[in-house]
Amino acid sequence: MKRFFRKIEFLFKKLRLFFTQIFGEKKVWVILFFTALTFGLVFFSFWFFKIQPKVLFEKVLTAVSFGGKKSEPPKVEAPVQKEVYHRLLDGAVVDSREKVNPPLFAVMIENIIEARPLSGVSKANLVYEAISEAGITRLLAIYTADNSAEEIGPVRSTRPYYLDWAEEYGALYAHCGGSPEALRAMPEYDILNLDQFFNSQYFWRSSKRFAPHNLYTSTELLNKAVKNKEWETKNFEDWLFKEEPKIEERPVEEKQITIDFSKPNYKVGWKYNSEKNDYLRYQAGEVQKDADGSEVRAKNIVVQFVRMQIVDSVGRKKIETIGNGEAQVFLDGKDIEGRWVKIEKGDRTKFYDESGEEIKFNPGITWIEVVPIGTEVEF
Repeated sequence: MKRFFRKIEFLFKKLRLFFTQIFGEKKVWVILFFTALTFGLVFFSFWFFKIQPKVLFEKVLTAVSFGGKKSEPPKVEAPVQKEVYHRLLDGAVVDSREKVNPPLFAVMIENIIEARPLSGVSKANLVYEAISEAGITRLLAIYTADNSAEEIGPVRSTRPYYLDWAEEYGALYAHCGGSPEALRAMPEYDILNLDQFFNSQYFWRSSKRFAPHNLYTSTELLNKAVKNKEWETKNFEDWLFKEEPKIEERPVEEKQITIDFSKPNYKVGWKYNSEKNDYLRYQAGEVQKDADGSEVRAKNIVVQFVRMQIVDSVGRKKIETIGNGEAQVFLDGKDIEGRWVKIEKGDRTKFYDESGEEIKFNPGITWIEVVPIGTEVEF
């Protein structure tokens, strides 16, 4: 009861202050008398009708505190959690579920000196690099259908192991011919075979270069091929991604990766940039740029060590893409020792750290450098 009367006392102090401000000090006691009488009758009425005085008191006090107006606490609406969608291929944020797994285009790009500078490589979402023959590397550049690469190439012939990687994503595969072994094996793969020899409308020859280093395509033409051929996308097991570290958590020193594929013209370097948390690509000692001047950069670099052997007089290779082996993963300025695993044909190759946990990558472009076992990699 003492607590209740203290509240009554507090209420009357509030009332006195409120009426003094309106009517002045002289009239306030008369007003307070009639107010107290009114309050007594009201309290008696609520008591008679079994309404708790505490409820009445709180309502009256609230009304007086806000100038006599009825007021309710402001409604605080819980923030709506907008669902975030990430693309399966590279972890990029997209604005709808329908864009999580778009059609994918795998393009065979040559890397011989006469083909440089290349086109559209900087725009690729995922790139595989491996030796085709005689120490010369070729690229399997994978693009999403919503990519805007206006010129990709020069496009060249395929090899069996590039088919293995393209099949992991059920991609449309753009190329120009291939080795006898690759062409024989083509029907066995779950990919859309877009060979320029039979689909020239989706490619063009540039007059600025000599053949065979002048064949190009674009994501616009490849989208037309998917539509015209009614190709359906394949569901594949997505890569695992993580948040990038804050800038103060990144190493500040300029670390560089060097991969010696064969000859000096095919020596690859990747220099880490702490501010961007990515790697700038070097080739033959120079920064690699596309024909339009765009630098080639990547968020993640994977070095995959594989068994490789020469299979013919031309120097073509056989690469074991199924099984497991050692791998090095470079991200956030760090070097992660691990292993690659691919159980059977069509599976996505996965990369694990030394503890057996699948490695989580930064969202963005990834390059996979496929090299023979024993290749020297400096960091």
